Amino acid sequence: MTEPRVSGASGGATHKDVVCPFCGLGCDDVTLKVDGTAVEAGEGACGRAAALFRRGPEAAPSPRVNGREASLDAAIAAAAELLAGARSPAYAGLAADVDGVRAVLKLAAATGGSVDHYATPGMYRNLATSQRKGWIATTFAEVRNHCDLFVVIGPDPAKAFHQLYARVTPKTGRFLDGARKFVFLGGAPSDEAKAQLEGSAVETIAVSDGALVEAVSRLQALVSGATPPAGEPDLAPLAEALKAAKYPVLAWSASSLDEDGDIVIERAVAVVDVLNREGRAACLPLSGKDNLTGAYHASLWTTGFPLRVGFRGGVSEHDQLAYSTETAAKDADILVWTSAFRPEKPPASDAQLIAIAHPATEFEREPDVFIPVGQPGLDHAGLVFRADSTVGLWAKGYRDAGLKSVADIVKRIAEARP
Repeated sequence: MTEPRVSGASGGATHKDVVCPFCGLGCDDVTLKVDGTAVEAGEGACGRAAALFRRGPEAAPSPRVNGREASLDAAIAAAAELLAGARSPAYAGLAADVDGVRAVLKLAAATGGSVDHYATPGMYRNLATSQRKGWIATTFAEVRNHCDLFVVIGPDPAKAFHQLYARVTPKTGRFLDGARKFVFLGGAPSDEAKAQLEGSAVETIAVSDGALVEAVSRLQALVSGATPPAGEPDLAPLAEALKAAKYPVLAWSASSLDEDGDIVIERAVAVVDVLNREGRAACLPLSGKDNLTGAYHASLWTTGFPLRVGFRGGVSEHDQLAYSTETAAKDADILVWTSAFRPEKPPASDAQLIAIAHPATEFEREPDVFIPVGQPGLDHAGLVFRADSTVGLWAKGYRDAGLKSVADIVKRIAEARP
């Protein structure tokens, strides 16, 4: 099935029902206007998606080797030569469609080195709890159709997931009797959230700086029927509302929580556990921009381990600390940076730099090799995953600007290695 296409007066085309691959919500009703290589996003796109889709008519930059323009073949040969002599390469960024991620993993297995996605810090705050205790998580569709009380823990996730409330929590649901209520505990709704929640019942419960762990811990005690030490804010009404709700959901954006975020998440999951003793409740942990969720799954399929995996002597192993980008970049002699969705800068490192990246990327220092690549869902087709892990979306290509995919480039580098 192909997206509807309407020819434009200027000779361009308008594509409807386009998949947006950036934040992980998986919005699939974006309109793109494509005229040659120029692109503008229309209906269905939030402000950030519109900016990331937008392209002018100018030609894409050429590959560069040591700061000088080079042919694609020459840049691929230079990258292959660097990797041939690498002792400890770090493969970072990893922002690509599933085929791109798999190609990077295969190259890392051949050369040795570590593999990590740049957005895993937030993901591992979530995994810290799920690995220790497990959790009862839900999907966007379940929230949309059943949730009658939606509680946001910490900063508003809509700051990163711009159309969260419009997508997963409309005013009514398919199996929901009456309107739902929204409670923001420890954060205030963003302007975008207020617009999407207009007409809905919204309550904000302020929490002092650094006191979110204590607040969620008291909420856990209250839903359990215990009497916690007195404190502010008064959470007894929220506890009663959670117990009375048919399907309450606690949501958070892991990357927006501060350094004690993993404890906040653990306490929130404990609230959900208590509510499920006599009712039905779930959590909605949000992370997954730039196909982080797809990269996580691809790593599991390929190696049996989640991201932050290392390859040594043909054997793979997982270590959350040793193979994180932050740690690996300090010891690497070559940093291979892949970022196809947006012009994300690579981390600071003394290692030689191979950048397989968005054409608009601005670097703190010139890469040893820079190969501009296409964006999944615009320059080429690719599989990306929603943040709730349940749905893989096929993002199609809509223009030809002469930019190859990460998978194409990485496979050619692997084949060119001596």
